[in-house]
Amino acid sequence: MKAVRTFHKYKMVFSDIDGTLLNSSHHVPEPTRRKILELEREGVPFVLVSARMPEGMTTIQAMIGCRAPMVCYSGALVRDEDGKTMYSCQMDLDLAVRIKDLIGKEFPEICCNTYGGSRWVVDDDSRPWVRKEEEITGLKAMNGDIREVFAADRGVHKFLLMGQEKAVQGLEKRLKEHFPDLSVASSSPVYLEVMDGRVSKSKGVGFLCSHYGIGLDQVIAFGDGCNDMDMLRAVKNSYAMANAPLVVRRSAAHVTLDNDHQGLLAALEENFK
Repeated sequence: MKAVRTFHKYKMVFSDIDGTLLNSSHHVPEPTRRKILELEREGVPFVLVSARMPEGMTTIQAMIGCRAPMVCYSGALVRDEDGKTMYSCQMDLDLAVRIKDLIGKEFPEICCNTYGGSRWVVDDDSRPWVRKEEEITGLKAMNGDIREVFAADRGVHKFLLMGQEKAVQGLEKRLKEHFPDLSVASSSPVYLEVMDGRVSKSKGVGFLCSHYGIGLDQVIAFGDGCNDMDMLRAVKNSYAMANAPLVVRRSAAHVTLDNDHQGLLAALEENFK
């Protein structure tokens, strides 16, 4: 994608996936899919912005039938429409090992998932949390030691930490105290995303806007989670889903219908007539 050329006021759409684009059955509603493809034909790329790994996002693109850049790992990795890396920001491997060791010692009930590039590493892929994530994403985790798996890369893109809400809240507080330079945000009450402190969805969005010469006032953003808040604040014409927590809804310029009532489609229809 060399340039964005469209007659529309808004040149690009950025959207979270889970709880935003997808309904509760983890599907893209057909009317929404058709609208996205209509916009693509009219020169408006539909860019997925997610905490997911790249392979968990290309399946969604295939579901829609669209081609566009992607902001993966909440902004830690940006790929173009051909899957080539445009930007990457990893957490140092030694730091990642220290974080994982702390979690294992102080929060053994937490399920720790480590991601780097196209690899998803866990200690035990038979755990229910891992099985559920595999079912949602259609991907397969691998058992392994992150020291060995990511030795050549010397870094990882993300931790996904899963557990009961109270345990996740306690872990979030502990990580922020012990590792203040990390980016730590919940994508749901039972999911905690941990990246390098330089990483955010808004920076990933900003990178693509700068790359294609588009202003943040020329795009639209959609989200429903706490890890979407910085993106919703950065983009002037932003929409939180009605199913989002109150703090997320307050961070957006607008609130649309929930993800089970095609809120994303309603906002697209309003802005692209």
